[in-house]
Order: sequence, then structure tokens, then C-alpha cells
Amino acid sequence: MKREQTKRRIQEAAWQLFRENGYQDTTTRHIAEHAEVAAGTVFSHFPTKLDLLKAGFSQQIDHVLTEANSDCPESCPKEKLMHFAGYLYAFYCLEADFSKELFRVLIWQQEEFEKQLEAFRQHLFSHEASYDQHRAAVMMDCYFMTLITGLNADKPDATLMLNQLEKKLDVLQ
Repeated sequence: MKREQTKRRIQEAAWQLFRENGYQDTTTRHIAEHAEVAAGTVFSHFPTKLDLLKAGFSQQIDHVLTEANSDCPESCPKEKLMHFAGYLYAFYCLEADFSKELFRVLIWQQEEFEKQLEAFRQHLFSHEASYDQHRAAVMMDCYFMTLITGLNADKPDATLMLNQLEKKLDVLQ
């Protein structure tokens, strides 16, 4: 129990400092100080700073998806993706600079999140007669292209990103 509390405290401190100072400018020593633990304790829970970032990112996305699931329509894959994208794009746009940095670091860690992505792709097709793996992959590519393009705008706008995603998805229909 105490070990889990310490781990959670480290993860929360890391995520807060990453958001405030950026990933590059946050050291594991700062995280340890903020979590009120020894530097070695951080590494006993998370082997690297990148592992802390991945754990925090995964936890944040899980929270957003849980919220989005609470009122998810039982509809076609496109409508489901649009629903979830509304929540996710808003999350990323809320702190666009941090989100850009986050993706810059995590873009090469995609295999780490493949299990979550595959579960999400299958969820999009949960009310379909069959799971169309290729269509799901293309839909997610559209989602990520729109996200990355939108975050690189001067003023990222979740509504504009949603409109652009919808146009891309309409081409797939």
C-alpha cells in the first residue's frame, strides 16, 4: 500500500513538473524533491524519466477516455471517433505547448501504446457486424494527422481540428 502511494506521488509530481517546466527541463532530482522522496526511490519505481512520462501520459489519456465513455453514442465508428476526438483534442489543446513537446518525445514510443490503440480501434467497431482492421487503422491515421497538424497551428483549436477530422473521415465513407 505504501509503495503504491509513493509511486502515485512520484507520478503526480512528475506530471505536474512536466506540465509546468516541460519534459526536457524537468530532472528526476526535481521530481524526487517535489514528491518528497530520495532520488533513488524515483528509479525504484520508474527506471527512466521517459517511463515516468509514458506512465503519466497513459494515466491522463485513461481519464479522458473514461469521461468520454460516460456519454459515448452507440453508433457507427466514424461517430464514435468524432465523439472521442472531441474530448481528446480539447485535452491536447488545453495545453498545446506541452502537448507538442509530449508528442515530440512519445512519437517514437508508439509500440508502447499499441495495445491501448488496438483496444480503442476495436471499440470504435463494437456495434458493427465485423471489425475492419484496415479501415480502423486509416481512421486512426486521420485522427493523428489532424491532431499533429492542429497542434502545430499558431492557435490550436479543437473545434477546427474536429471539422478537419470529419472531412477526412467523410472521404473514407
